[in-house]
Amino acid sequence: MELLHHYSTSTCYTVSRLPILQTVWRIRVPKLGFSSPFVLHGILSLSALHLAYLKPEQHAQYVTQAEFHHNLALQMVSATLPLIDEENAAAVYLFSTITSIISCAKPRQPNDFWVIGDRDIEWLTLFRGTRWIIASAEDTIKSGALSPIFKNGARRSSARNARSTVRLTYLDDLRNLLTNHVADVHRLEVYFGAIEDLGKSFATVEEEGPRNCQTADVFVWLLQMSDEYLQLLRQRKPEALVIFSYFCVITNELEWMWWMQGLSIHLIRGIYYFLDEEYRCWLQWPMEQLGWAP
Repeated sequence: MELLHHYSTSTCYTVSRLPILQTVWRIRVPKLGFSSPFVLHGILSLSALHLAYLKPEQHAQYVTQAEFHHNLALQMVSATLPLIDEENAAAVYLFSTITSIISCAKPRQPNDFWVIGDRDIEWLTLFRGTRWIIASAEDTIKSGALSPIFKNGARRSSARNARSTVRLTYLDDLRNLLTNHVADVHRLEVYFGAIEDLGKSFATVEEEGPRNCQTADVFVWLLQMSDEYLQLLRQRKPEALVIFSYFCVITNELEWMWWMQGLSIHLIRGIYYFLDEEYRCWLQWPMEQLGWAP
């Protein structure tokens, strides 16, 4: 009861700044949770992590509760994943989104991001996974209780894709570095595609301003990056990691949310210590933007 009360009076307001989306998270999301227990346990886990953040003297206690509820939810949803249909798709999508937030929010160790197996880009994989869930029952998910989230995302995406990236000289510098270093023409095209789309996010942040930047403006890059670039990132190709370090500059714009705080520097620190000295020089611009030095 404590966790549900805290979610309804506090945590639900920390996912978005938009009043309409705050209403969705405050009213409609718990209603979905009452009919889908794994969503409810996801809500309780997120609430516990928020309390762990707000009450450091009880941090361990609340983190333990968060892990309990999330593990229970994962057990419940595992049986549902192979059977996604029109009836449960919205709940599965919502749980996937909540799990992505939990992955960003849970406690981090300074050097754990790029070294522990598949967990190193767990949250990236989770965000990408929502595409598959949406595809399984797109019309139902987008027209149901969560429709305001998708309508807002579609508007933001349309505005983002119309923006020009020609003034982003720091991305031109990155392209020049890659041109002089990557001999494989196809791989270079993959990297350029990732940079061009990332440029749309940079242009959005610059034109909208940090106060008006939304999660949809930032995380859309994770959904739109090509599978080929993602594969190179998973293989920890140095050039792919450098491009990802530029994304850290954008995620920094969302650190007004408690569950994003410290993530940008955590990511770039992990990239820096993974790369050798030659590639570390390539990180100078994003490091300066984040105000971080090794």
